Amino acid sequence: MTDPRSNYAVVLKKAARDSSLKLDRALQATAVETIGRLVDRTPVDTGAAKYHWFVRAQPDEKFDKSRVDPGGQLPKARAKADVKQFRVGWMLWLVNSAFYFTYLERGSSKQAPAGVIAITLAEVPIIWRRNMDASWGYAAKAL
Repeated sequence: MTDPRSNYAVVLKKAARDSSLKLDRALQATAVETIGRLVDRTPVDTGAAKYHWFVRAQPDEKFDKSRVDPGGQLPKARAKADVKQFRVGWMLWLVNSAFYFTYLERGSSKQAPAGVIAITLAEVPIIWRRNMDASWGYAAKAL
């Protein structure tokens, strides 16, 4: 006869692994959606500010004004690929390396007079909760 405690240990290990995976999935989905909103809200002149959104473990991206993406599809695709490496508990940076982004955030653009980052950061708790609910299979509410 097997020891019932060994069965509990197996079940607890599986639950811990499943929980960790669900948390990681929620984190990754939240990061992708957050950077997508940042990119979408970034005003466009040349598209350089949109292009220079990155997801990184360290905020070390360099600005290159020749790199542009007025539609913002490239930084969204990069973010989706990059967040797969991140896990709960890791430091995750959403970085814009455009040296003038501070001015954009302070409302220098008529396209985004209220800024980009502050508005998006206010939504992150709601995005996180919805992704947590979805990760555990609860009905997600749209934001």
